[in-house]
Amino acid sequence: MLHCFRLNIFLLIGLGLAACTPPLLRQPHPVSIQSITSEQIQFNNGQTAPLPFAGQEHVTRIFLVRHAEKGYGSDPNLTFQGVRRSHLLANIFKELPMDAVYATQYKRTQETALPVAQGKGLPVEGYKPDDLATFSARLRRKHRGQSVLVVGHSNTTPELVNWLVASGVLENIDERDYSNFYIVGINEQGDKEVLQLKYGEIWVE
Repeated sequence: MLHCFRLNIFLLIGLGLAACTPPLLRQPHPVSIQSITSEQIQFNNGQTAPLPFAGQEHVTRIFLVRHAEKGYGSDPNLTFQGVRRSHLLANIFKELPMDAVYATQYKRTQETALPVAQGKGLPVEGYKPDDLATFSARLRRKHRGQSVLVVGHSNTTPELVNWLVASGVLENIDERDYSNFYIVGINEQGDKEVLQLKYGEIWVE
């Protein structure tokens, strides 16, 4: 069967920052996620949008984010801004039932995932970021018809999206950008839909 794949780059922002240019200002994105329910997304400007395959039953929805703002070192903790973003993430999911929360073994991903997991009474489950093909298959098999959060890194998060939808469309996230929020929806027929959104504050020039 030929599966339909529809990629919606929704509210995608090309920051266009040169690697050697420091960000000058930090501010909320003008249209960022405020909350998510079982059917729709609410934005901070009052607009709403449906979740992928809203109204259909047994839809697999995988929410993917990069870890929040981190400190320095080989395995840093979140900064104050990162902790604030992690709690914002938990608030976004407050009204949405969640079946599992995943994060890599690093402090920054674990600390980003923890407020969501605690709010849902779930453990933070681990996965190997160097074997995303296996992990993507595991997600689709184990969590069919469920809602799952996966916290990753600037390179692994878009790569995992690509594995989930069998596409190479998404590129690595800019190292200074912690605001990307992906939603992958897969319905019973195997059709796929991807939303790329923003949440919280972003760096701008």
